[in-house]
Amino acid sequence: MKQSDVAVRHSLRQKLFTIGFAILFTFAPALSPSAYGQSTSSAQAYYGSTQNGVTVADMFSPTKLFSGQIKTSNVGSILAGVSMECVLWTYTSTTATSGGGKNSTSARATVKVTVKVDGIPMTPGEVVYCDRLQAVGVTLNTGVATDNITIELFQSTKNANHFNFYAGPLNATLHTVEVWAEGAVDCRDNSGAVIACPSGTLTNIQTSTKVGIGKASLVLQEENNTNLK
Repeated sequence: MKQSDVAVRHSLRQKLFTIGFAILFTFAPALSPSAYGQSTSSAQAYYGSTQNGVTVADMFSPTKLFSGQIKTSNVGSILAGVSMECVLWTYTSTTATSGGGKNSTSARATVKVTVKVDGIPMTPGEVVYCDRLQAVGVTLNTGVATDNITIELFQSTKNANHFNFYAGPLNATLHTVEVWAEGAVDCRDNSGAVIACPSGTLTNIQTSTKVGIGKASLVLQEENNTNLK
């Protein structure tokens, strides 16, 4: 075989390989599935947050903090994690008169959270994120009937808590998850009867019994083939 024939064939193979590679490279993107971006209808995770500062109130009715969407498969379940700053104020003012026996008052502040998927509460239902019951009892015996004493107690605390909520198995569709928070206060006198929560001033600080929430976040994740008892 002549050397020129070998060179021609080698050159031809190189050209065929180059053409074949170019064709494959040109059509490869069209044959490959999309790997970037995720529409709401295919989302398998969700994150939302609020950056609001703490606002306290006497109480507040169920308030929607978040609303997120996530899609599940036929065997899919949803795990929702809710983190939240929680604020409690409790204030009691208790007065006792000498020889009059014990007098007491109490103040309670609570913040609760419920997470719902498609309007149905997720397990384990309503969760108490923070709660404090403050009670003070005072007894005075000086031998002088006109003597009396008043004790005021005020506590203000803030902390961050987290809880996981679960729902499943669910239908293969796009689900809406909502986070609802509720705050309540309760003040009582010596007999246990509900009274209006008092307020006052201590060291130039306004005192009362209130509740509040600050920054909060929601994380949703699909769980497959779960087997929870």
